[in-house]
Amino acid sequence: MEGRVESGIEGLDELLGGGLPAHGTYAVVGDSGTGKSILSFQFIYNGVVKYGEPGVYILLEEQRESMLSNMMSFGWDIEKLEAEGKLKVIPYTKSIVGDIEATFERGALAAEQERLNHLRQYLTLDSLFTEIEQTVKRMGAKRVVIDSLTVVTLLTESQLMTRMEVMWLIEKLRKLNVTTLMTVEEGIGFWRDTLFLCDGIIKMIMREKGGIYERGLVIEKMRSSNHDTGVRPLKITDKGIKIYPKEVINR
Repeated sequence: MEGRVESGIEGLDELLGGGLPAHGTYAVVGDSGTGKSILSFQFIYNGVVKYGEPGVYILLEEQRESMLSNMMSFGWDIEKLEAEGKLKVIPYTKSIVGDIEATFERGALAAEQERLNHLRQYLTLDSLFTEIEQTVKRMGAKRVVIDSLTVVTLLTESQLMTRMEVMWLIEKLRKLNVTTLMTVEEGIGFWRDTLFLCDGIIKMIMREKGGIYERGLVIEKMRSSNHDTGVRPLKITDKGIKIYPKEVINR
């Protein structure tokens, strides 16, 4: 991997030694509510507006309308960038199984075997990569986010198969010359294998101290790069995520 890809997120590039090594695949891992999706979307958005790099954001769980509403609350003009062909938000799971709410109501994730088999047949890393590849080539995209990879690992019954499929996906993404973030829900599915295979791990945390919850971030792994290893405070402001590289959160 050559060169650096700046996130444009205040404080993060300093922790990374100037940015992410280009063309790698990086896991953004943490519990729900730690800010994984915000950080990942900010990476894509900044790529377009600050560095002139088109981006693709793949949604595998959250509804597109809900996610866009949350992200636009930070003042990000997503619709304008999509209209200009500089950014593409793809509700990939919905394109396969239809409305997520209706899917739950029909019991797709509650042992209705026919629907589960439908998900396993079509929500595969092979079909996912085909969608990414076609969109990247059409747009000339340089950045990709997969949010989140957890749902794919939940549909795979074999730990070995999950590892082989994710390894394949990472290698294919690298050949596209894109820099990729994949969000991963900590503790669900075969998440540890996913982390092991990625070029880097950005861990997002939330700690309770004196009755107040504090968010933080630590770079746990970054191949081919010197990086900070402290647990640094993170705040979600009205303009997105801000990290404080000179401060420390005690685990």
